[in-house]
Amino acid sequence: MKITAQYTTLIVRNLKESTAFYRDVLGFREGYHVDLPGGAITIMETDGASVELIMHEAFEVGMYSIGTDVDDLDEVIRHLEANGYQTTGPIIPTTVGRQTFVLDPNGVRVCLIEHSDEYRKKYMHGKTANGPRFGVS
Repeated sequence: MKITAQYTTLIVRNLKESTAFYRDVLGFREGYHVDLPGGAITIMETDGASVELIMHEAFEVGMYSIGTDVDDLDEVIRHLEANGYQTTGPIIPTTVGRQTFVLDPNGVRVCLIEHSDEYRKKYMHGKTANGPRFGVS
């Protein structure tokens, strides 16, 4: 079982201003952008974990969660349960794979995502929670 931190999700008031701050002031690179009904997402990349900026009418401004990539979501859930933790809901399919959340002891949401191979190849440069994949490093 392997879990790697991928990004921190921040809900922002103004996506354009936030993108400019992370790009122009902190030196992050714009990864990709997705328009959503009611909002949008922009990934700001670094050489390590990234910041996911979400502007959406359904969420309050602030830190939303820590996003991870897991190699086997079912195994991770069994491990959590064996250690006294429950997910906050069922596994749900998403456009990037399948995910669920767990709360850390302080109530911080941790998003556990088993990314699809297609997503890994396109946006994670072939990396998996176990390391490089598809012959890409």
